[in-house]
Amino acid sequence: EAVDAAEGMTPDARRQMIEDMVAGLDKRLSEDGRDLEGWQRLIRAYAVLGRRDDALAALKRAQAALAQEAPSLEILGALAKSLGLAS
Repeated sequence: EAVDAAEGMTPDARRQMIEDMVAGLDKRLSEDGRDLEGWQRLIRAYAVLGRRDDALAALKRAQAALAQEAPSLEILGALAKSLGLAS
């Protein structure tokens, strides 16, 4: 449905819809950070939107939220590297 709706929107309206969706995901993860896939989507979304600082901040928040899960940290590290966010 969202894709169909986006096709008829102006570029500015489409970008605002995407920004709103990303903000909603960010809020949800701030409330419950145990969702590895959600973190991956958020970090990738910020990177695609050109919001590198936000992507890095989300990465740090994800690492803190999943600090006790070594496999999740490895996945986040690989994602960061693939997006050019790894230090």
